[in-house]
Amino acid sequence: MWDLFLDSFKKKLDIDDIETISLIEANSFNSELVSITIPNEEARQLLKTKYRKEFKETIENIVIFYEHHKKTILWIVSGLVVLLVLFFMYKNNKQTKMAESKEMYNLAVILYGNGNLIQAREAFQSIVNKYWGTPFANRSVFMLANISYKEGNLDDALDKFQSFVNRGYDELFTPSAYQGMGQCYEQRGDLPKAIDNYEMAADKFKDDYARAECLFTLARLYLSRQETDKAKVVLEEILDISEDGEILDKAKKKLKLVQVQKEFNE
Repeated sequence: MWDLFLDSFKKKLDIDDIETISLIEANSFNSELVSITIPNEEARQLLKTKYRKEFKETIENIVIFYEHHKKTILWIVSGLVVLLVLFFMYKNNKQTKMAESKEMYNLAVILYGNGNLIQAREAFQSIVNKYWGTPFANRSVFMLANISYKEGNLDDALDKFQSFVNRGYDELFTPSAYQGMGQCYEQRGDLPKAIDNYEMAADKFKDDYARAECLFTLARLYLSRQETDKAKVVLEEILDISEDGEILDKAKKKLKLVQVQKEFNE
């Protein structure tokens, strides 16, 4: 039936310049691809008319939707604009605070390095108060703890070291904060807590020299508690991670004493 229809249709058209447009005829059982031929120009006109109609209907639907939801759309657009403005203001303010806190922190470190502890304390405290939440404010807490330790105020130093640790991990300063707490507890005579913090520091130090120094302190405390096996382990670890220097020589000498002491006890 389709063949007869197509032959009849082609004869009526009687046009050589034609193109093929594919149509799908579907029924409840199958689909059959059928090709009919329509002149190029006529096909173009049909498609143009169809697209123009669809475009016009789309625009009309958009206009109708806008008219019915004008207030809601305006509120949404206004809200988005406000959010964008606030975001860029926040971002700019954050960058400004970061730059200012870094500059003030560097000046405070210079004061600390020159031994001007009173001025350094004021500078670091000012950074903490004004730029709370920035990395340099957090590090200022660490520096304030160091100042308290230097001044012999161990309780305040412990509080500030712990406060710094609670603020989040800082690869450069967190190991030193645990080491600082270990020193405070050691001076207070609380060796178990001192050892716990020195062990935490040793685990977190990335720098081999700093880690070796912390391990040597641990060895000294272990020996003071007659824990020679633990002292031997950390001293041998120092030999593994240290290539040369004073700390290596001290570890070698201490390890020999440990070995002699262990042999004597046996």
